[in-house]
Amino acid sequence: MVNVNFLYPRWGAEHVDWNEFLAEVKEQGYYGIEWYPYGEGDANYETVIAQLKDAGLKYAIVMTVKDEPESEADYFQRLEKQLSELALLGQQSLPPLFISAQTGREYFSLDEVYRCLSICDKVQSETGIKIYQETHRNKWAYGLHKIPEVLKKYPDLRFTLDISHWFCVSESYLEDQRDKLLNILPHVEHIHSRVGYTQGAQIPDVTNPLYKDIVDIHLEIWQQWVDLKKINGVKNITISTEFGPPPYLITTGHTDTDYLKQWEQNLWIKKYLIKLLNLT
Repeated sequence: MVNVNFLYPRWGAEHVDWNEFLAEVKEQGYYGIEWYPYGEGDANYETVIAQLKDAGLKYAIVMTVKDEPESEADYFQRLEKQLSELALLGQQSLPPLFISAQTGREYFSLDEVYRCLSICDKVQSETGIKIYQETHRNKWAYGLHKIPEVLKKYPDLRFTLDISHWFCVSESYLEDQRDKLLNILPHVEHIHSRVGYTQGAQIPDVTNPLYKDIVDIHLEIWQQWVDLKKINGVKNITISTEFGPPPYLITTGHTDTDYLKQWEQNLWIKKYLIKLLNLT
């Protein structure tokens, strides 16, 4: 049997007091949170980590290079510096479970992608923190078709799979590329369980039965991933319920209302996965 450790995104809740936020997450049965520290402004990261530890919660980090680099050389320097800084958070108390890194750009050459991955390997080796490549629009891993060639050079590459981006980019549910997708699933270590569609990376309302068929397409792929983990004897997996705030969410114009809507979406998909994923 596989146990799912669910993570809740801090993304969209940056305006909420940390103690209040963590108490709500804990109450809903989450294992921990997914956190982009650079999105917290002047927050003291070690204070946040102490609060997480006190709450009995774990955390994974999601990152992209902050601030606009002046050049590609500047980008690579920032990537290494920021990855190293984030990987070293909480080393004396509560280190991150892993880092989901949104690296590169969609226009990067293969050599530039390889340089990104070399930097990630270096930081992972130096810090001991696993770094997964997140599948994301605007980054090098923006589409399924980009992955097979890179895996030839980096066969041990590991991913955070957010399939919603690939559906949006290809304007399809990858029906004609399922063999390629199945070949990539063994490289996936973490899932972002947001539901996208052919025209966007987040459906308007996951609770609406109108979108049931789309939700079930995602479930089929997530189940295939879980089945692989079971075959390989993996006992614990992590999934982030990653429905986001505006502009992913259609805004009401009110921050508190939008936050509650995002919260509703994430709790719904968590309950849905607990009910329908076959973990045994």
